[in-house]
Amino acid sequence: MMLMLLILVHLNIEETEILMALELQKQELIFMILQFLKENKYKETVHKLEKESAVFFNMPHFEEMMYMGQFDEAQHYLLAFTNLKANRYSKKIFFEIRKQKYFEALDKHDNEKALEILMKDLSVFASDHESLFKEMKQLLAIKDFREMALLSTYKDTQTARKLLIVELKKLLRANPLIREKLSFPDLEPSSLQKLLKKRQSDNTQLQTPVIDKMMPTAKESEQVIFMVANTVVAMLILLPLPYSALLTLNIYLNSFCVQPLEGMQMPAQTSLKRKQPLECATMAVRTPLSMPNQHSAGTGAAMNPSSSNPAASSSCRGNSHPLLRTRSNKQISNPSLGGSKSSLNLTNDLPKIVGGMLDLRSPPTSMDFHPSEHTLLIVGTSTGKIEMWDVRSQENMFSRMFSIWNNKEGGSQEKMSSRNFSFLNREEGQCSKSEGKVRIGSPSVNRVLWSPDGSLFGAAYSERIVQLFCYCGRNSICDLMELEAHAGSVNDLAFACSNDRRFIITCGHDATIKVWHLVSGAILYTFQGHKSPICCVVSSESHNLQNIWSVSVDGKIKQWTYGKCRAIAEYDAPGFCLTTMSFSADGARLISCGTTQDGVSYLDEWCEKRSIRKRTFQGVGKCSFGVMQFDMAKNGLLVAGDDFSLKFWDLNAVNLNLAKPIDANETLPASRLVRLNKEGTLLAVNSGDNKIKILVSVNGLPLLEINERVPPVPDIIPKGGDKRVLRAKEKRPLEEAQNGPMVGRFTELNEPSQFRLLRLLPYSLITSKILKLAYLHSGSGILALSEDAIHLCWRWSCKATTSVHPRLARNKFGEAMTNDLTRMRDEAPACFAVTPSDGYLLSSSGGGISLFNLKTLENVITFMHPPPAATNIAVYPWDNNIIAVGMNDSTIHIYNVQKKEIIKKLTGHSKRITGLAFSNVLNVLVSSAADAQLVVWKATSGEWERQRSRYLWIPNEKRRAKTMDVRVQFSQEQTSFLAVCQAKLAVYNTMTLNCVREWNVNKTSSSISDATFSCDGRLVYASFMNGTVCIFMAEDLQIRCRISPGAYLPPGERSKIYPVVVAANPEKPNQFGVGLSVGGVIVFEPLETEEQWGLPRSH
Repeated sequence: MMLMLLILVHLNIEETEILMALELQKQELIFMILQFLKENKYKETVHKLEKESAVFFNMPHFEEMMYMGQFDEAQHYLLAFTNLKANRYSKKIFFEIRKQKYFEALDKHDNEKALEILMKDLSVFASDHESLFKEMKQLLAIKDFREMALLSTYKDTQTARKLLIVELKKLLRANPLIREKLSFPDLEPSSLQKLLKKRQSDNTQLQTPVIDKMMPTAKESEQVIFMVANTVVAMLILLPLPYSALLTLNIYLNSFCVQPLEGMQMPAQTSLKRKQPLECATMAVRTPLSMPNQHSAGTGAAMNPSSSNPAASSSCRGNSHPLLRTRSNKQISNPSLGGSKSSLNLTNDLPKIVGGMLDLRSPPTSMDFHPSEHTLLIVGTSTGKIEMWDVRSQENMFSRMFSIWNNKEGGSQEKMSSRNFSFLNREEGQCSKSEGKVRIGSPSVNRVLWSPDGSLFGAAYSERIVQLFCYCGRNSICDLMELEAHAGSVNDLAFACSNDRRFIITCGHDATIKVWHLVSGAILYTFQGHKSPICCVVSSESHNLQNIWSVSVDGKIKQWTYGKCRAIAEYDAPGFCLTTMSFSADGARLISCGTTQDGVSYLDEWCEKRSIRKRTFQGVGKCSFGVMQFDMAKNGLLVAGDDFSLKFWDLNAVNLNLAKPIDANETLPASRLVRLNKEGTLLAVNSGDNKIKILVSVNGLPLLEINERVPPVPDIIPKGGDKRVLRAKEKRPLEEAQNGPMVGRFTELNEPSQFRLLRLLPYSLITSKILKLAYLHSGSGILALSEDAIHLCWRWSCKATTSVHPRLARNKFGEAMTNDLTRMRDEAPACFAVTPSDGYLLSSSGGGISLFNLKTLENVITFMHPPPAATNIAVYPWDNNIIAVGMNDSTIHIYNVQKKEIIKKLTGHSKRITGLAFSNVLNVLVSSAADAQLVVWKATSGEWERQRSRYLWIPNEKRRAKTMDVRVQFSQEQTSFLAVCQAKLAVYNTMTLNCVREWNVNKTSSSISDATFSCDGRLVYASFMNGTVCIFMAEDLQIRCRISPGAYLPPGERSKIYPVVVAANPEKPNQFGVGLSVGGVIVFEPLETEEQWGLPRSH
């Protein structure tokens, strides 16, 4: 950010605006500055700012470096956005560049340089693929490496570079760290100048902006930047900048070797000598951030900047400016408190009444209360066991011993990477195969944690594994994701959310921090910089920027942000001791607690924005063992356990004196685990004999009253149903119905107790719309494709049912299947098709068609790249290698996947293809398009010919004017098909294309979003844009049953949520699922007391 600040100073921006730009780091401002530099042809400065800000990856500049053979410069540019170990895409990119560099040295017969490249650059990949490295080493002994058959296609250098650029562009677009930084926003010309002129007109006291003057030439740009650098040193030295700003300034000045220019005039406000601002700035940066404690005990010289750095004290002595003074060692209060007194009642608000005891039978290592269900506690133990307790009833709700979910040896296919010298990423740590699940011997649970909304919880283990569980109710807990997160122990985890995307952050013994996508399981960011194992990680979002704080066991604290490979701030923990950090329950306060080897503890509150200690807590005693534990609640209560006692503080009070210690008997451990519920009314603390004691405040006593307990409504209706179900049913005639032309009598379902449902994932977990949904042909799984090109594949151990939660399947890398995203995805909707044997999946989200192996969940090949883009896919029932692909240019391609060739291109539609369906009885293909036309194609002697066609008739003129998204599906007998669009349902005879029956939406009704046949062809499940789900009789398209939105959608959000797609179980005619507009999938079944939808069993 410092380069941006220097340019802002050059443009005469005020000091307050510079400070604001530094703290907020607005990407919009960076883009405006980049535009300004491009317009004035400051080419070198543009690329420096691109690397420093890491908000825009300049693809043309990267292509130019690759084409000119500037491989080292290209790698240096890449390092600003990613690194070799960030993910497998980054690793592949660096490998391809270094491989080309190696080949060019061989082509020039410069074996000495080639050997240097091999041993210095390519040796880092040897451990992952030894055979490939050996083959590349053998090329040194060959006079012309083209003699090898695999490299015979290598032509000249320029051709090879062009092919390399094409391959690298694909990898960059697929890399999650870079693909979102490839596009430059559309800005008005000279937008920065316009902004400055507008600011000048609003403030007449400002001087004329430098930008209005004649700008320097491109050759003078570097000299201008050096001059501005010295100017900004003098200006920033007079501002109370945070430590992170000074650190960044120091790094930037050192990298540019800035020295004051001769004859440069310093501001009049300072009497310092010419070189003094730079010296004082550097000295201020080197000053430790930690504030000395008022008490002499446990502080020592290490905590006093003057004692540890005499130069800092002498050089800044006598200066009155805040930046040049050593930070005051007095405790400072929160200015927002306004001197208010404590809001806590020491009698009613402190949890000190024993309310129960939980017997775990193994030592607890971590615990956490649910954020909204205040009596729900999860506990991790030293034996690798996770338990969930209801502290009100003291009932164990859930228990799970550690075991590895996925066996990574079974089903994987070895890729022939040596045939084209492509890099293969292999996972470390293979597991042995056994019956059921793979077990590792007794790892301990290092951390258990609920997500902020309580929809899932995670567990970090001492054996490289992180496991996530989905919580949909006390009777519905399922496995969500398993990650091989770190080499060695995983010490902590945290949840984060940014721009409607959810992440999980992990840290471990390998001194790295990793950010994972919570849905796909992909590694988005990897942060490296600590020299010791990381023991703690916390996350917060400020001004749309995600910040991560990490603490290593050597007492080093670092601050990170997305898009930056290096830490943006670094300082020492108080006392240079092992420290943990945590945000308060409301996210407003950042607290740290550390304990030295001598047992001296430090408890401090930090200013998150300025990276300084705000105040130190008084009354902290010695901790006999380990690190003193603490926790906070929403009411401002802070609790810590040390020296056989519990101590409380009121965070809202100005004076942080000790509230009241609670004595503990000798059976309690010296350093205990403490955890408050979010309201601060319950406190869980570990005691002796592997038990957890539950303490309750006076205000929290009603939570533990058994007779006042109201049981929660489960998300899965238990077996047997309710006798009130039949009485709650209401059969209504047509004249009473208000939404649509409901003919005859039907059953209205308005309550969740009237049917069975299963939510596969909470709405808050998946924020992307579900665009496609289908059951596997075996009926043991369901597959969904979201708007962000991620596939979600759930598998049941038996057949699909609402009484058992399925497992979300992932590949051996812990990732979900993901399509290639391109800019054409708005024009080309997502589509997929599963082969009849459930062996393979063909899928597209606007880019090329990806072929996935459904056993390994890995991409086999990607083909048919746009343009044109695929909009619909259907598998030929007589040959799985032949598919029909509808395109957004209105054509249909009959394609042979095995031979990679187009057999036939069918034309006849005028708009993009929206539906394709094969009949395995009539051997025909039915297609539909956005032009509302239905076409029947027949294969005769291997040639596909058009047989007949007709247009869908829409009675409503307004709906007819809109583009129709028409889908088609064959019935069970394969002689008729269902056509679905926003305005109607219709069943057609395939041979004549006569409409057999139809159901039209009237003017006041909601549009249809999707519809499908049941597996026996007797029912049609249809979903509507207003959230309603209707079940039709297929023989006459009369409504049998209607499910209202209030019966399955959450209150308050029903107007925004609706089912987008619907899929029917291939074996159970009365089971279907819907994919929602906000993400998530719901499976529906009638009650077991009923045989079918809308009919009791007696019928």
